[in-house]
Amino acid sequence: MTEALVVVIVSVIGSLLVFLRPANAPAVLVADSIIVEILHAVSSSNLEYIPWLVTGLVVLLVAWRRPQRDAGSRSVGLGLFAFLYALWAVVVCLLHLPSDRTYLVGIPFVLLVTFWALPRLMSAHEATGPFVQLLTTTAVAGAVLAASAGIAALHSHIGFLVPVGHRHLLAWQWPFANKNTLGYLEAWAVPAAAGLAVITPGAGRALWWLVALVAAAGLGFSYARTAWIAAVVGVLLLAIGRWRWGGFLGVIVVGLLGAAAVIKKAGLKRLEALWGHGLSGRTGLWRAALTVTRHHPLFGVGPGNSPAALAPYVPPSFRGLTPHDAILETLVELGIPGVLLLLGVVIMAVRAAFRRAPTWQHGWAWIALLGAGLTEMLAESAFFGGISFEDYLVTALLAAVVMWRGPGMGTRARRSRR
Repeated sequence: MTEALVVVIVSVIGSLLVFLRPANAPAVLVADSIIVEILHAVSSSNLEYIPWLVTGLVVLLVAWRRPQRDAGSRSVGLGLFAFLYALWAVVVCLLHLPSDRTYLVGIPFVLLVTFWALPRLMSAHEATGPFVQLLTTTAVAGAVLAASAGIAALHSHIGFLVPVGHRHLLAWQWPFANKNTLGYLEAWAVPAAAGLAVITPGAGRALWWLVALVAAAGLGFSYARTAWIAAVVGVLLLAIGRWRWGGFLGVIVVGLLGAAAVIKKAGLKRLEALWGHGLSGRTGLWRAALTVTRHHPLFGVGPGNSPAALAPYVPPSFRGLTPHDAILETLVELGIPGVLLLLGVVIMAVRAAFRRAPTWQHGWAWIALLGAGLTEMLAESAFFGGISFEDYLVTALLAAVVMWRGPGMGTRARRSRR
């Protein structure tokens, strides 16, 4: 009953925020995708998806009523790839019924909202608003939830015990069900906050650096090793974009000093045990994914069905897991056509991001966030077209860099080529 009441309240608030001011849509959808994971930790049921779905329906309604002439320019090619991906996902779902039937409607719905409805809400005077909203929402949510997880761990000893040799470390994770979920969010929050700090003048800059430090604490104490790597990639891209080789060397020096301090405090053997724990099984999952692909190369096994398909080829302790790689998960679940369409979206978005970054104030912050997300995709199962924030943030970032362009973006780039 309590969960249902929370779902209703969150759904009403989110839908009103979008209906009264459509420009709020990007931030509300990201917040709802994070709430999905928080509700999942409380009670795993389909109720957790309702806030995002209700907000998505309102976004579709507002976008449908909005005159096309008010919308910003966008990429037809990227939209076509996303449409074909959604269509292929439906075809595969009909051939291989997914273990969770929500995939059949959920994937097309998320991509329709992200690649069609949201771009229609972006007008000329809101050209950069959606980008800033995603950066801000991700950074603030990361800092707030890192602080919550830290208080829960230090005060109430709530967290996840990570075995390291003969000892256990208490990883931060509350209010999520998994420490890697918190780590994934912080891997985005750190470069997002750092990017906002770099471009924000005055006192706001110090505030965003503080947000980045809090998010970094949550990232570190989540002990999510792949999230550590993703955050470093994001910060490196930001530093190189803003300060070229000086930024790269600065991040390397700071990183080495930090690593030396951690090694001196914890000891090299303990760190080796921590790093090895949880990572060694990924290669077995990847080999199993390739084995399944050889048996189902064209249509895959269906969205959400990869854990059952991998089970015969992995040790008992790894059964029930996905391939822990978004590319391989897509290959297993949607076959070769599905992964080719996904790669088409990724390549077009990355190409556009690097082409437009020098012409836009927030460009390198955006690339930093995109780089962190794509790095996580290589070691985690962030499914393109999903609702939970691991999935939706990747989907939204790939769409936003090309699809959510207002007419004012990219103008200097076009002039410079004349």
